[in-house]
Amino acid sequence: MHASPFWQNLRARIQTQTDGFPGVAGIAVRDVTNGDGLVFNGGEVFPTASTIKIHVLLQLLARAERREVDLTEQIPIDLTNTVQGSGVLWHLTGPVTLSLRDIATLMIIASDNTATNICIDRAGIDATNGLLRSLGLEQTVLRRKMLDAVAAVADRENVSTPIELVRSLFLLHEGKPTGWAAEEALTILRKPKGGFIDRGLPAGTIFASKPGHVAGAFCDAALISLPRRPYALAVMTKYVQCSDRQVEAFIAQVTETVHRAMAVWDRSNGFGRIVYEE
Repeated sequence: MHASPFWQNLRARIQTQTDGFPGVAGIAVRDVTNGDGLVFNGGEVFPTASTIKIHVLLQLLARAERREVDLTEQIPIDLTNTVQGSGVLWHLTGPVTLSLRDIATLMIIASDNTATNICIDRAGIDATNGLLRSLGLEQTVLRRKMLDAVAAVADRENVSTPIELVRSLFLLHEGKPTGWAAEEALTILRKPKGGFIDRGLPAGTIFASKPGHVAGAFCDAALISLPRRPYALAVMTKYVQCSDRQVEAFIAQVTETVHRAMAVWDRSNGFGRIVYEE
């Protein structure tokens, strides 16, 4: 994205980390104040795993703003038809009734797959993809519900690219598709959750994120708040040939490298002198 010495130096350090990664990694970083940044395999298509839930949430909120769905609707959860994997609902014995807003929150903070499928039903697969195209996100595609193994075997995978995940967060920062939907989405995405990018951030850092992983592919995307230069970061992997713990450590290491640089960038003047207090 940008060829200044600052970005060249950061790129070289990340290159060293990605060169040693046993798999394919894609990374995008973008300063949302001016669009500067860098990419590694930025246009490569990767499985999003649960990170696609950012886009399901955004379409659900866009529909709610148009009064096509009601976030206060109380929905009985059919616990005989829950989806295993991440989340909590499939562990419960019920009966359970939750508002659509709470179900959407569970989709994000617990990555609950049953909650996600309810949200996908309300958002609509085709309508979600239509919203993505309207935002200029051509390679981000919702193709299936959670956890449709048959669809995955048939390559009907939910996918995106590092560049488009970063752009998704950039658009939210800009208040798109609407100010209300963007702010509501960011409020939910800022809620605490376990992820990978957060492990490389200093304690107390404010960020909005959604991690995800499936066998062989880990993903995380975050909008990270700094006083003067907030930035978006996406790290995606596939064809992973190491343990889950090693992938998680890789994403955290890349994040730590990026954040250390961005924190200095945030505190510096245009000549590289640190002039703002930490």
